[in-house]
Amino acid sequence: MTTLSKTRRRSTLAGTVLLVTAATMFGALPAQALPGVQAGPQAPIARYVALGDSYAAGQGAGVPLDECLRSTAAYPVLLDAEPRTNLLRQAACSGDTIADVAATQLSQVNRGTTLVTLTVGANDLGAGAAYAACAPDPASDACVAAVAAVQQKLYTGVIGQDLADLVGAIALRAPNAHILVTDYPVPFAPGSGPVADLVNGATIGLDGQIAAAVQGAALAGADVELASVQFAFFGHQAGDADPWLGDDLADPLTFLHPTSIGQQVYRDAVLAALAS
Repeated sequence: MTTLSKTRRRSTLAGTVLLVTAATMFGALPAQALPGVQAGPQAPIARYVALGDSYAAGQGAGVPLDECLRSTAAYPVLLDAEPRTNLLRQAACSGDTIADVAATQLSQVNRGTTLVTLTVGANDLGAGAAYAACAPDPASDACVAAVAAVQQKLYTGVIGQDLADLVGAIALRAPNAHILVTDYPVPFAPGSGPVADLVNGATIGLDGQIAAAVQGAALAGADVELASVQFAFFGHQAGDADPWLGDDLADPLTFLHPTSIGQQVYRDAVLAALAS
């Protein structure tokens, strides 16, 4: 081999080593450190307000913090721990109906709000109260009256209409907000009994009205979508070996309310809706 060939070989080898070294060094640096490379824009921080009933308050999932039975295990609090989500106000309160949210919680959202979650409607329907009335004696007058009240509510469709009106009111007060409405899990494992089957059917009917309300509000111009958990608890319903809902009728604080794991299911449903 000639001296010139050796020199060229050394030059080529040295150049290769320099390229590999530079690539290794720059590859270890964040993208913004490379000349001429700009990092992509970060998503803005969501200014978040949570509205709703005991499911959004976190009743039964942790130690109650106040008269609304809010807990630190509630899905809005779990969302607050997610990157770029700032829970400004947790307004959800146990026992609240759609009318209660409109009267006492709606004022918590404003033009600066960019994310709203809403879980409400179960107290309007009263399926849990019907179960409590019917469990001791399905033939009692109290049970018959409670079942009739639930069926009448479903038949009229008033819950869906009231919910659509509430979503519209939220959109007016918070025109920059994306609104996520959740529904409710079918609570009892199949075969839990005729009263449980009645509550399951009523819940499915309620969820149908919630979905229709979201669709109607969206068609009317609201920035709203559904984050459904209707079937997310299957295999972990009341009556299953590992329920994600309280299944002790003697404990009204937890009965048919999501456990801490159930609240995580709600969080994940909201995150999945946001990601889509």
